[in-house]
Amino acid sequence: MAFEGECAGEAKLSFAPAPMEFASRDIDMSGRDAFALTERGVCYILSETLIDLSEPAQVYRTRLVQQVTGSDGLQPTASFEIVFDPAHERLVIHTASVLRDGERREAASPAAFELLRRELNLERAMYDGRLTAHMIIPDVRVGDIVETAFSIIGANPALGGRFSRRQQLQWAAHLIEADFRVRAPQDRALVWRTHGAAPSVEETLEAGVRQWRWRQQDIPALIYDNDTPAWWIAHSEIHIAGRMSWDEVAALFRDHYLAPAELPQALTGEIDQLAVSFATAGERAAEALRFVQRLLRYHSVGMGAGGFRPRAIREIWDSRYGDCKDASRLLTVVLQRLGLEACPALVNTATGAGLNEAMPHATAFDHCVVRAEAEGKVWWLDPTMAPQAGRLSRLTQARPGWALSLRVEARLEQIREVERQIVCETFEEWTFGRNAADPAELKLRTIYRSWRADDMRRWGENEGFPSVSRRMREGLERTYGEVLEVEPLTWADDTAANEIALIEHYSVSKPFAVNEGGDAGVKFESLDDVVGPTLVGSERPRREQPIHIGTPRIVRVERVLNFPIKPQITPWNLALSGPGVTGRSQFEWLDPKRGRNIVEVDVERSIVAASEVRSYFAFQRRMRANNGISFVLDTRRGRLTGDAKGQTTWRSWAVVGAIVLLLILLRVAAPGA
Repeated sequence: MAFEGECAGEAKLSFAPAPMEFASRDIDMSGRDAFALTERGVCYILSETLIDLSEPAQVYRTRLVQQVTGSDGLQPTASFEIVFDPAHERLVIHTASVLRDGERREAASPAAFELLRRELNLERAMYDGRLTAHMIIPDVRVGDIVETAFSIIGANPALGGRFSRRQQLQWAAHLIEADFRVRAPQDRALVWRTHGAAPSVEETLEAGVRQWRWRQQDIPALIYDNDTPAWWIAHSEIHIAGRMSWDEVAALFRDHYLAPAELPQALTGEIDQLAVSFATAGERAAEALRFVQRLLRYHSVGMGAGGFRPRAIREIWDSRYGDCKDASRLLTVVLQRLGLEACPALVNTATGAGLNEAMPHATAFDHCVVRAEAEGKVWWLDPTMAPQAGRLSRLTQARPGWALSLRVEARLEQIREVERQIVCETFEEWTFGRNAADPAELKLRTIYRSWRADDMRRWGENEGFPSVSRRMREGLERTYGEVLEVEPLTWADDTAANEIALIEHYSVSKPFAVNEGGDAGVKFESLDDVVGPTLVGSERPRREQPIHIGTPRIVRVERVLNFPIKPQITPWNLALSGPGVTGRSQFEWLDPKRGRNIVEVDVERSIVAASEVRSYFAFQRRMRANNGISFVLDTRRGRLTGDAKGQTTWRSWAVVGAIVLLLILLRVAAPGA
């Protein structure tokens, strides 16, 4: 429904023709076949953007021209939506028109638009106060050319007039023409960097206004794989920004994180109690982090300047909620009062690993953590990653990448990968019955460490242990069929070591799959809980993108199989290596009826380079072919039987005697005997 309130009454949405420098163009396809360039029923003809910094307020103008080429394109083409922040921006609609058979019909009007309050991150407790201006262009048909254009005037004052814009010229669909312009006063220093196959700049100067322009035609589609690192840019893009240093970026936000002259008395008492209870710097750092995590629930109100600045300490303390900025400011104050060196640090959760190659700019970051010094080391603490356990050396730190500490003479610092360890280690013990139809006993002990232990705590606290138990059992049932719980799930949490041990005990109703053909044997296949979940990556014949395979880690499973007979399973010991990753698959006999299978994957680094993807996928295929144990056991009258080299039973001697007797009788009865 339409939003009716203060913003609507302040004329934040208006209508006006496009200015002269952004006048509408004639559509010239130059003989191109729109239907041959279509993507889901739409041909994208023109994307034009102009950013004007020569006006009193920053102006962002954009135009999109597209042709409907199929029925799937009717809905997205007819839907015209613009998101803007009414706290500091005005929206001006220029056109929403339809060109059909050489005649243009204008559809934009005040009556056609609704202003909607849509918080896109509402489920994540994040509110930014933006509005969506929305209209449905009526009577759009296949073959129509639809043109929309608008301007957004204004910029967030929290950025102090600092300008930065990333303009993508290449999309996931073919684009016939992209046109990007930036206008600024002659004396305003702007710098830019291009990515992908971006065109060269066209620079002009007129009446004291300099213009930079990038134009590109017939730009092919570029689709990223889901596992491509977010910081890796292959598409055609322009990044243009005001010239500044990283220290100047830090200076925009530094003062807003300073400790107040006086803290709330109750907060001071809590901090002083921490100081009494914990003597060493390492203990104080870890407990201060947990104190803030317990105190605050995550809730972000990013309206206006709130998207870039934390709230006052008093307000954070009284409300008991906050976002990453609020939590980091509070944690910094607590650590400083405890005698530790600490300051907030800005990071980017998506592109942080590539920030060292980016230009300094005011909108480079999307998250805030705390840089603390203790025990002769630098620690990167994230107060929004609750709950966390472990001594300081065992705490899960903020994710790797580059951080900008809000200190004087600030510079980028690298958050390095922590030393990898076995984050998930499972010990299985199977005991099979004598009959193929007998249930098998399955005992499991799984140890989770580091961030995997934190994940399990979060899961247990939010869903409850009964839900965890049910979900664990259901995970087994997807491979083994019906699984019955013999004993309740046992959960042991070693908070100092940041380890959680889960002990499970089940009865697997039908551990074997029955082969076709009656009494022809049974088959067992183990669950792949190491290779498949760990070795991510979408294999394509012509893949040229790197792969992000996650935090360096080791995942391991060891399963012991107790048989009632002596199966014929040939031992193996396979060690494989790929780019940045190694694997191990092994089976050995511990005694004639007891075997052990080990599968392990060691991810040594997070990124597989584009030049290494072929080798990685070859490694992945081989590991998936050796991701556990699979075997077939012979059966006779529903009972498992041993191999030919095993102990011989009376039934075997009876069969051999009968065969010998039959051969003698045949020989006696043969002609000429």
